[in-house]
Amino acid sequence: MADAWPDDETARRTRSMIHRLKVVLGPEAYAAFRGAARASQLGKVEIAEYYAYVARVLRNHPDLLEDVVATYPEDRTRKRLEGLLREDREEAKRDDARRVGESKAGAPCGSSPSYKAEVLADGLVVLRGALDFDAQTWLVRAAFEAGEANDAEGNRGFYERTKAVSETRPDERDERRADDAAPSVLRLNQGTRGRVILPADAFPERLTTLCMECVCLARAATDTMPGMNPTTVLVNFYKENAQFKWHRDSEDPLVAGTKSAPPIVSFTVGLSCDFAVKKRFEDETWMTIRLDSGDVLLFGGASRMLVHSVTRVVPRTMPTRLRGEMLHGRLNVTVRDIGRGVIDESQFPAYRVRYGGEMADDQV
Repeated sequence: MADAWPDDETARRTRSMIHRLKVVLGPEAYAAFRGAARASQLGKVEIAEYYAYVARVLRNHPDLLEDVVATYPEDRTRKRLEGLLREDREEAKRDDARRVGESKAGAPCGSSPSYKAEVLADGLVVLRGALDFDAQTWLVRAAFEAGEANDAEGNRGFYERTKAVSETRPDERDERRADDAAPSVLRLNQGTRGRVILPADAFPERLTTLCMECVCLARAATDTMPGMNPTTVLVNFYKENAQFKWHRDSEDPLVAGTKSAPPIVSFTVGLSCDFAVKKRFEDETWMTIRLDSGDVLLFGGASRMLVHSVTRVVPRTMPTRLRGEMLHGRLNVTVRDIGRGVIDESQFPAYRVRYGGEMADDQV
């Protein structure tokens, strides 16, 4: 990699790229990366071999890969690298389309073929009705199994079983059996809302499969939706009429605000909610998105750092088929890719994430 360029903008881009490479790769891997770049410039390795190496090393950092290709110092080689990058991206799109085409109702992942993709902005997509009934009931069972608090075993969760009188019993008579069917009363850890964050491997692999299929569906609808690697699952459970304040989810400073910021994948089961989004905290207007049971919301890339809020969990919206299958309320399972982030659980049930040793200002 050249240290100086006649073009000021290219020089700035190169310096920024080198800094990010050092942070992402670490000292030893960066030294190896730099050695491979020099070897390619000296003709000691084939360009296709060099490209395969950098594409593998930077597979989770597409913006950085693009910068490495765009700042290669020799024009002819740079054009060849750009061609290889285009071929890779076209192949990735074909793979996404093929996986979407293979999705069937009742498949193990549970994505419904009758879904409708709504692209609301760059990187902001709602998959209407994406979860079939089997997937919804499975997600309820998986979330409540993984998210139960157990002091004896040292497990933190979003709810605990109690003998107290239930506060979650709905007013509607025809929905009382949902609570009556439960073996015991459940108490949420934040009153009208319960929350817990868990590693993705705390859930069956089916959740990761379901998440990645929904990412493929969103990417088939718009090329502004990046890919992701599921690492973390946040479970929220809301009583009807519950709210959640305006906030923004934390992101690694290396990718925040870039088109490669991995999406948050948010599943809704049970009661509907009004989910509001805006660009800045100080904005006085916002867009409200109604999310119904079975809907999946994804926001990544240009929309990854949207400020958002649950302004209302809507009463009388529980699908008839789900009555008796789950506690009365809204289950929200959110899958994230926190990359190099490290979860700080010291203020449970509040969470923060450290990136490179620095605590992020925003929510998990």
